[in-house]
Amino acid sequence: MKHILTILTAIALCSLPFTAQAQSEEDYLPKAGDLGLSVSANPISQIINTSSTQPLVSIAGKYMVSDKSALFLNVGWIYNYNHYNYYADDDAALYLDPFSRAKVIDTEENQITGLNVSFGGERRIGKGKVQGVFGGGIMYAFSYNDTRYSYGNAITSINQQPSISDDLLYIADIDDLDVPGVSYQRYLSEFNTTPTHYIGLTGYAGVEWFVAPKVSVGAKLYLTAAYRFSSGDYYTAEGYNYLTGQVEEWTELLRPSYHGFRFNRDNVGMDISFNFYF
Repeated sequence: MKHILTILTAIALCSLPFTAQAQSEEDYLPKAGDLGLSVSANPISQIINTSSTQPLVSIAGKYMVSDKSALFLNVGWIYNYNHYNYYADDDAALYLDPFSRAKVIDTEENQITGLNVSFGGERRIGKGKVQGVFGGGIMYAFSYNDTRYSYGNAITSINQQPSISDDLLYIADIDDLDVPGVSYQRYLSEFNTTPTHYIGLTGYAGVEWFVAPKVSVGAKLYLTAAYRFSSGDYYTAEGYNYLTGQVEEWTELLRPSYHGFRFNRDNVGMDISFNFYF
């Protein structure tokens, strides 16, 4: 038995150099002429709940121009969803009992969808399995923004201006209404019929850890500066019309076309990626 263990140990020790050679650091790293595929997720896009430019998930293709540099094309899906509940006084309960503390729930739902495309170059530094990466390029994105509201107290002929949550008072209006016969309105939705467009520059810096030959896990922080333009936003509102004796809905232009440079928390993102080279 001792002789067998000695022989097996000797074989194992002799095989170590060959194993190390077969999986040397050079074998782990991409080379000039290699193609790359990256699949990434951006958790910050959900934390920053108004992001209109940062993709939630992305797929990128790379071409290694040299051992240390590459060209990339990235396509990302922009998606963000938030649902908020707010308490408001229960008007029906207050009618029956002026001291009632009963509440109803108002809701706000916001959804942003779109696409982000970027093209540029990347440079990597380091010689080991853990390498720094940085790069940048041009970016184009478009997104749709849709917000919907619902209320616990309905508008009726008796209760023409029902209670709503303090958090939603900014979408209720009693002044400068353009609808004849309506003295109070509240929003049911805000939306754009055409997308908002973004054109700008993007840059990033991060790290890749090669866990297997030409397979890596990466993380990078990136920053975007973009110029945006839109054809305008609309809203749908409801209110009681004393001329017709009915609760009516209508759609109006909320704000006309707008454009300008955008640089705020929407422009910050972080990717966690799985990268494959072949």
